[in-house]
Amino acid sequence: MQEAHKDTDSYIIKFNDQMRSEARYISCGVLLVLLVFSVWDLQFLGPSHSAVYPILFTRFSVTLPLFTILFVLSYRQTGTPRLDLWTCAGFSSVIIALIGVFFIYHNTDYKLPLDSILLCSIILYFLPTIFYYQKLAMGLLLVAGYLFFLIQTQQPEFEYVKAAIYLFVLNLAGVVHSVSFDNERRSNFNKAEFLRHMAQTDQLTGAENRHKFDERFTELLTKAKQDNKGVAVAIADIDLFKQYNDHYGHFAGDECLIQVAQAFLSMKRHPLDSCIRFGGEEFILIKYDVTLEQSASWGQKIIDTIYALNIPHLAANEEQRITVSAGLIHWHPTSSLTRTQLMKLADEALYKAKANGRNQVQIHLSKTK
Repeated sequence: MQEAHKDTDSYIIKFNDQMRSEARYISCGVLLVLLVFSVWDLQFLGPSHSAVYPILFTRFSVTLPLFTILFVLSYRQTGTPRLDLWTCAGFSSVIIALIGVFFIYHNTDYKLPLDSILLCSIILYFLPTIFYYQKLAMGLLLVAGYLFFLIQTQQPEFEYVKAAIYLFVLNLAGVVHSVSFDNERRSNFNKAEFLRHMAQTDQLTGAENRHKFDERFTELLTKAKQDNKGVAVAIADIDLFKQYNDHYGHFAGDECLIQVAQAFLSMKRHPLDSCIRFGGEEFILIKYDVTLEQSASWGQKIIDTIYALNIPHLAANEEQRITVSAGLIHWHPTSSLTRTQLMKLADEALYKAKANGRNQVQIHLSKTK
């Protein structure tokens, strides 16, 4: 249940992020339509008519600020705003304003036809930035608002019948279309996410692969610099893994890699922590938001975690179990080290750990700023 809720939240966030340009088009489009109707009001009633300015105020007083906010939010880069909710708020204001205009025209002894209500319903179900249930909620709001107008102005019975038939058919068709459209859109999203996950995941171990590391690591350092957070980078290598494969066979070697990778993945605590299978029996581990002292403790935990798996390795020299060696470097947010330099220093520390007898972590402690 929690996983499904998490997937839904992820979908909504990415959906809103992808709908930024559409939100801008909708903002401009709605305001353009309101402007066209306002010109029609001026021509129909005349600029000197007492109802003109109340109508213009009703059309724009709430609608203009909400769609302006939607337009501005579509450019916000920090986080992903809920553009779907702001679109709902903006379009709800259009509906309320439209019903208000109906009342004003009624008070001036002019009767507006049902056409504008129907047009509003059609536009509603073609909005791409909101979901079908939001469209249905606003469709019902429009029906309730128009029904309230009919009751308050004591319209004849045939007006109720006409409105009921037209609005029922339009809303039913709109909901059916929107549900189908949303399902197809969600299906396409899931397929794209699956392909993206497959492209960034090592198929044997479930760890991230080198492609994802190459794609994301520079971005991670940029974020850490912005957040003023330290990052620990460790290269861990399974000791004497060739001998393990030779002794137990490659299928057992694959099972060993899976167990080691799962142990590393279980060490993740922060959403930005990572475990990457870099190649063969080598893994890159990233720990976000740590000090130098915490990095050293985490590095030793890498060694202890694999040692505690107690995977037999009779071809090993002394331990008779699978162990790892690790080279670690702590990156400070004021550091000027590039990704390539970090990897080089961590790799040098790894070779030192191997040379000193394996089953240990070596930390690069030279100046890193």
